[in-house]
Amino acid sequence: MVGAGVWSSLVHRLLPWRAPASSEGPRRLRRRRARPPKQTPAVSMRLARSNAYTGLSRFTGRSIDRLFLTAMRRPHRYPGPGDLVRVGEEIAAAHALYRDGQPAAPSAFHTVPPPLPSPSIEPAWHPSMRFEWLSFESGYRAPAGDPSSQRWNNYERNDMSHAWLARHSDPERPWLICIHGLGTGGPYADFAGFRADMLHHELGLNLLMPVLPLHGPRKPPSLPIAALLSYDLLDAFHGISQSVWDIRRMIQWARAQGATKIGLYGQSMGSYVAALLSGLEDVDVVIAGIPVCDIPDLFVHHAPASQRQEAEEAGVLGVRTRELFELVSPLAVTPKVALENRFIFAGSDDKVSTPEQAERLWEHWGQPGIRWFAGGHVSFFWSSEVAPFVDHRLHKSGFAVLDH
Repeated sequence: MVGAGVWSSLVHRLLPWRAPASSEGPRRLRRRRARPPKQTPAVSMRLARSNAYTGLSRFTGRSIDRLFLTAMRRPHRYPGPGDLVRVGEEIAAAHALYRDGQPAAPSAFHTVPPPLPSPSIEPAWHPSMRFEWLSFESGYRAPAGDPSSQRWNNYERNDMSHAWLARHSDPERPWLICIHGLGTGGPYADFAGFRADMLHHELGLNLLMPVLPLHGPRKPPSLPIAALLSYDLLDAFHGISQSVWDIRRMIQWARAQGATKIGLYGQSMGSYVAALLSGLEDVDVVIAGIPVCDIPDLFVHHAPASQRQEAEEAGVLGVRTRELFELVSPLAVTPKVALENRFIFAGSDDKVSTPEQAERLWEHWGQPGIRWFAGGHVSFFWSSEVAPFVDHRLHKSGFAVLDH
């Protein structure tokens, strides 16, 4: 979750005890005016109702959102002299390489990766549950002709993929792939955000929780938290591409273990990846929590006016960027999941990913089930509406083992 990256920056570094590795181990051109989210009358009435809990939730959520945005807008994160020119040139060269007048076709751009035959799997521990640490060499490489390939391909630690695995003895139970948000990627934060104990023990699900590129054990020591979304937009482009590549390999592996039913559950940046994957893989359910669906638009929304103008003049934010990101956009694919098994939850006061992002995904998905809760980006942690909504939808979609 984007806003939770700052709040959990201390705990996401606390990786669990891990058994010693064996010798064979792993080694728009303008800013849009935000529109209020569409809601059913019942939801609108519930969100509009004034009470102490709702007021406190909104105040706390807004405060955390502002804290995160303040951290993201610190001067050291801004591009320096010449950076915007360099990024604009990279985007122009990448656009010529990947688009060159061709229409957006994410299904052709994201080629099917090779199978994952034998990842390293080691026992690990968390206070709420035992789990396993899965790791393997990603195999993703930015092509040599890409202007950012040397930077991306040489990020320390990022070539190893990791995931937290909590499985039952029966591999044919439903598998839920939980994809974390920006700034997390450690078991303590991820297990809490997804309520892993509940999903695994109470609903009886097999859980597979990938670590996104440049996060958790994949984060180079030299990079700040949440480095995946910076003015180096091609890093976000390849981060999404590598996420899709890695998780598709994990899906293939889960099916090879006997998985017959697979679902995707993403939060914030993870919902972007989950929504994109739902248009590339035959999965049975997809849940997008506090979703992001348009990265260039998010930059336009949050960039200070002066920086936004400079970025547009340098070609960082413009038509080429939008066309390039169509190749990795959930708005450019149609989910293979049935409409009744697509679900969204979002905060009505979200200052980070904004309600407009959730509304646009909801419209693109054909207006599926959605739950708006009163609060900011990370308020779903304590919302009394989100957990019952997720559990109910998973039950309704057949993602619950009632006799375990």
